[in-house]
Amino acid sequence: MGVLLEIKDLNVGFSVGDDRVHILNNVSMDINENEVLGVIGETGCGKSVTGSAILHLLPDNAIVTGNILFKGQDITKMDDDTFRQLRGKEIAAIPQSPSTSLNPLMWVGKQVAECVFEKGSDEREKKKIVSKVHDIFSRLGLPRGEDFYQNYPCELSGGMCQRVLIAMGVITHPELLIVDEPTKAVDWSLRKDVVDVFCELKKEMKCAMLFITHDIAAAKYVADRIAVMYCGEVVEIGPTDTVINHPHHPYTKGLIASMPSKGFNVMNGFMPSFNEIPKGCRFSDRCECTSETCLIDEPETIEISEGHLTKCSIYKNLNVSESFYHAIRS
Repeated sequence: MGVLLEIKDLNVGFSVGDDRVHILNNVSMDINENEVLGVIGETGCGKSVTGSAILHLLPDNAIVTGNILFKGQDITKMDDDTFRQLRGKEIAAIPQSPSTSLNPLMWVGKQVAECVFEKGSDEREKKKIVSKVHDIFSRLGLPRGEDFYQNYPCELSGGMCQRVLIAMGVITHPELLIVDEPTKAVDWSLRKDVVDVFCELKKEMKCAMLFITHDIAAAKYVADRIAVMYCGEVVEIGPTDTVINHPHHPYTKGLIASMPSKGFNVMNGFMPSFNEIPKGCRFSDRCECTSETCLIDEPETIEISEGHLTKCSIYKNLNVSESFYHAIRS
């Protein structure tokens, strides 16, 4: 598998009056063809900003540096007209909130069909598109036929509306799908159904996904690899099983320990405001392993094992002291 998307040292800030608020700090990650990369972290850590940067959907006051390469092309250098040829076709998105993303005054079937309608389509082509919408609905476990096609969002459950959004994202058969918090707006009882849909899409559609979620259990089942973000930075990235079962960064350990299945051991403290980012390590004021170095120097990203990286100073001398390494892991 080749690399489909590569993010290199992405920085995003926003101009607010005379000030500049820096959000993303040298974010680097990549997604291979047909691979699902899960991005997890607390609300407000920069996950959705990363997705919006890829989709060219940041507000006008955004200041972006770094590179985002899609199939070798730097899309940060593309003008909006050129990028529109990619967005919705080769790169598609599934937004996080059906209640605000679906038009309440339009049939759900028509909203999905609009994603592939072209100006000047004749009646024969329109019928083919409607049939395609019915097929997508069926594959997602939704009813076929005009009765469902002509429903309005208010007539459907939250889980059904979420699947309609998924249909809008996949009907163009994109190569990359940006999925933003797919389980956030659905009832807990429907969460498993949504996760199962993405597992099926992973097998059938074979498109790459950036799976943004605060739901660690969902990422565990869907993603091939996981990137953990904290306060605008990627602090750990690696194979899903490794990150979930053998986390190395203190923040990742705390995040995993806070899962209900792990005892719901919530971390102390809160993520700092982007206006008041501490010097050195951004997690230093919440970390039990903080040293003087952590308070002064920004940590380096270190490769723990092949494909498993973490941004933490306690692993800097990993090869110097094996006993120290084992002490940290325990």
